[in-house]
Amino acid sequence: MDNLVNEYLVTNYSRIFFQGAHDFADLAIMDSDLAGKEMFLTAEHHAIKANAQLRIKFLRYFKEKANIKYYLAEYPYSATHFINKYLETGDTKILKEIYRPLKGTYGWNKDDYDFWTELYEYNQDFAEEEKIQVIGIDIEHQLSGAYRFLIDVLPEQEAPEAIKDILARVVLAFDNYNAAHSPQEWRILTKLAGELNKDIAEKEGIYQDYLGDRFLGFRLVNQNMLNRAEAYEGMHSDEEFNNIRDWMMYCNFQIIHDSLPKGKYYGQWGLNHTFQSKEKDIKWLASYLNDVGSFFRNKTISIVYLYDDCGQMQSGNYAVEKINTLMPQIKKANDFLGGYVTIYRLNEEGSPFFEIPMQCTYTDEMLEKKVTDFYQYIVCIKGSEATEPLNDTY
Repeated sequence: MDNLVNEYLVTNYSRIFFQGAHDFADLAIMDSDLAGKEMFLTAEHHAIKANAQLRIKFLRYFKEKANIKYYLAEYPYSATHFINKYLETGDTKILKEIYRPLKGTYGWNKDDYDFWTELYEYNQDFAEEEKIQVIGIDIEHQLSGAYRFLIDVLPEQEAPEAIKDILARVVLAFDNYNAAHSPQEWRILTKLAGELNKDIAEKEGIYQDYLGDRFLGFRLVNQNMLNRAEAYEGMHSDEEFNNIRDWMMYCNFQIIHDSLPKGKYYGQWGLNHTFQSKEKDIKWLASYLNDVGSFFRNKTISIVYLYDDCGQMQSGNYAVEKINTLMPQIKKANDFLGGYVTIYRLNEEGSPFFEIPMQCTYTDEMLEKKVTDFYQYIVCIKGSEATEPLNDTY
């Protein structure tokens, strides 16, 4: 089988280059696969510099070749509300406000920040209705950002008497927020979100009339503060946490997708979220997208990044460690071909990957489903540096 894999890979690849913003000859290997597809996902291990280069490359490619309308982000809805405000105005103060609470996480990095500035510049090439909009479907990891959103979407006119008091408490809670993120403070904010959720359910019509088209986002963000508590604060195993979070993200996506004008999506996500089949005990986001009855069934392409001797920035202390995720049989072909970044198509006619079982990423056991049931392309990245943390001016 190893010889078959090697023979197949060396005839179904393309080297990716980053010179020339509008030159996509190196991605032509995908062109014949785009017809009828509605969702395009690339999959990364976070905090590696080449990820950012690939993300803007694929975004431009899918815009030109498939006319994507939405960038689907591994971000909460509240954060992408402010990202879209930045994309409308170019005001970097908005962007810095988004990133300030992320210090200590993978997200607090220069390449990720710079992606939004590149997207802003790229969007200037298009008429207003053709510009790419960012859609966030994650749970609300940062409560400060969620509360800032709730306040930002409140109308200027005075709230109706029936909901005035609780909205005043929301404003006061944000004004008194301590960025130290103490567990006690998080419990207070989560408790208030629960009270607000109950009030919205009892007085939905009043909230709808007052908030207008902002009501959907207001209710969604508040609900996802409660979702955060359920995901993080329960005594969950890693498998349970991932199942809870990815189901919540899929539910969020369904709500948002149904409210949006029709359009295709591209997004770059953490690796496993893009798997289109259940991985042993975990059902990831893309496997819901590919379920029977889903609009996106058989309309999704997943592209997985694999790393050979790359640097990865760690969260917390931002040290750099080496990462190697390239399987031996793929590394053999990739070393033979050379190159910094190479894409391989796995779903061409006669591909051995239709018969190769998927190896579970967290137990290493071989699964019943095949590799192409999970993803259709791999991108091998050799020798990339790690991304860099932002500095305190952000």
